[in-house]
Amino acid sequence: MLSNFMLQDILSTTFAFCLFPLVIIFPGYVFGWAFNLFEFRLRLLPARFAISLFLSIAISPIFYYLITSWFSLNVAMIITILVALAFIFLLIREKPAFPQNGPSRTLFWILLSWMVLSIFLLVDLQWGRQELYYSVESIDLKTRVSIIDAMTRTGVPPINPSYYPGRYVKLTFLYFFWYILGSIIDIAGGDLVDARTALFASIIWCGIALMALIAFYLRLRDGRDGGKMWRRTFVGIASLIITGLDILPALAFMRLEKGVVLGDLEHWNEQITAWVGSLLWVPHHVASLIAGVAGMMLAHSARNLSGTKKLIPLAFSGLAFASALGLSVWVTLVFVLFWGIWMLSLYFQKEQHALLLPMTIAGVVALLLAGPFLLGVLSGGSGEEAGASPIVFTVRAFSYADIFLEDSSFLWKSFIRLIFLPINYFFELGFFALVAFIWLKSYKGDLRKNPYYFAEILLLGASFFIATFTRSTIIENNDLGWRAWLPAQFILLIWGVDVLEGFVKSPPPRFVFSQRTKYNLVLLAALGISTTILDATLLRFAQYFAFGPEVGRQIYSARQAYTLIREILPEDIIVQYNPSDAINRPSGLYGMRQSAISDRTIYGVPLDDYNSMVAEISEIFTLRNIKSWNTPDTLCDKHFIDVIVIRNSDPLWESLDLLEKQRAAIYADDYTAAFFCGSGTAPSPAP
Repeated sequence: MLSNFMLQDILSTTFAFCLFPLVIIFPGYVFGWAFNLFEFRLRLLPARFAISLFLSIAISPIFYYLITSWFSLNVAMIITILVALAFIFLLIREKPAFPQNGPSRTLFWILLSWMVLSIFLLVDLQWGRQELYYSVESIDLKTRVSIIDAMTRTGVPPINPSYYPGRYVKLTFLYFFWYILGSIIDIAGGDLVDARTALFASIIWCGIALMALIAFYLRLRDGRDGGKMWRRTFVGIASLIITGLDILPALAFMRLEKGVVLGDLEHWNEQITAWVGSLLWVPHHVASLIAGVAGMMLAHSARNLSGTKKLIPLAFSGLAFASALGLSVWVTLVFVLFWGIWMLSLYFQKEQHALLLPMTIAGVVALLLAGPFLLGVLSGGSGEEAGASPIVFTVRAFSYADIFLEDSSFLWKSFIRLIFLPINYFFELGFFALVAFIWLKSYKGDLRKNPYYFAEILLLGASFFIATFTRSTIIENNDLGWRAWLPAQFILLIWGVDVLEGFVKSPPPRFVFSQRTKYNLVLLAALGISTTILDATLLRFAQYFAFGPEVGRQIYSARQAYTLIREILPEDIIVQYNPSDAINRPSGLYGMRQSAISDRTIYGVPLDDYNSMVAEISEIFTLRNIKSWNTPDTLCDKHFIDVIVIRNSDPLWESLDLLEKQRAAIYADDYTAAFFCGSGTAPSPAP
């Protein structure tokens, strides 16, 4: 085993990246070829891989969910191998052409650059021999790592790795389809891949799939010649680094606390997250967007088919929406509203009546396939807020206005927010707000000429309505309001390609740019790119700049301790840290073991039970001046704990010398110590 954790992460993530085509390219390729979706068999290899990527995200999540929940992960692995063999057979049989041209090479370097950048932003940075720094988004990634690892150990749906009240509890109150793919790769990679690096690889591939979706969507939508399409593809991909004007107001709100940028470039307001930020923080929501747009594209592709042939792409559209639901309930809610409005609009277009029945069938297919998952979600809620609505009506918050409205009535607050809504969205969208104005003004007469345009308007409207006038209540953050904008962001990016093409080339008649408009577009794009760059920099380095080497040594110590526990102790032991330390990232990022209680995955856990267990188990770590292991062992037995991990900030640390004299530590240094705990204490390994 390499002694440098950063190098371990890089190599393991790269290996996981190489394995991920098993679930994110091969299934889409095989099904795309078998059913000739999007005229798959007529496409060159780059187009086939693009289709395979977004088709796999549309198919694999629901496919692997059903296989793993009905059978097992072992059966899923066998099917994965069979699909891989089918993929190899098709490649050998057809030998599809791969053009060796300039655009293909440019695309290769873009993808390689994204891979290198992602790895740099995700892995632990090791400075010196004993300083380690994770990125800011690890505060959320620790939850995702815990779920992937729990799936690898216990199957689908997984047991809750952060809640053990004397029995294992299934984790169903969560959209977890994306983590199934990570678990498959975790298993396939053996000792060379773990849940954490499998998650990192999934983030990289999600970004590549988003680029593939942009490229193929533009081709289907506009049907232009190869040269123009490559140029539009590169403009679309480059636009992913443009975001809103968060850099301006965020600087006034920014503050650092406990290694988290609490007022960073997104959190100053009710956010519309930059693409890079969404991929790093919430790849499953982006994957849901990809699946949803794939479902929409499949419906479009059915327009020119006759009779029952329409059913094939729309059946796959149903698969796509079933996958989208298990990837993100919030993003799928936008597509559900969009699908209903779209069907209603088609009803009034007599020439499109033939699509209504297949589109209804697609919805039924999605509901039937995702039914078991939905039942699990609905039955997983419990606790004091079980009867509360997960969604409430409101008007989107605006930080600058809300600081003066704390004691205001709901109606007055809503009225003021409505007044500030244009300013609110201008800050959040920036360049794309101007793009929307230009595009709508220029294309308003063409909405019926291209069916994609009208569908884009409807999808943008559905996103805007849900993200503006509703919010989620399950957690403190308005997850619905943040993620419901993803479909609209995709549409605005596509419109941005239209506008930028007219900007950089001699504009077509519909685009007439004044010098002021050109200046504003350039300025807003520059601010959007600066926001993305600064945000990525803060996510990577904020922890070091805020706290310096001491925190780096603490993280290195914690990773050493959890790595040793994973290497020498069984998978079924229960490892506990001080649960009153709410942001204990190492336990989720490196622990890979069951906890009695933790804040990582408390979804569906009764609030009273959670608070009670946290209070009781925290007593272990807050003991002072103890004379023996009797009290800690009694508390560990009560909560079925096998190993405790003590930090130098825990009051129990003051008794470390006495504890070590009576019981050998599994691991101990200046910052972290791990011991067996409980009456069934196993012999400790030699220190």
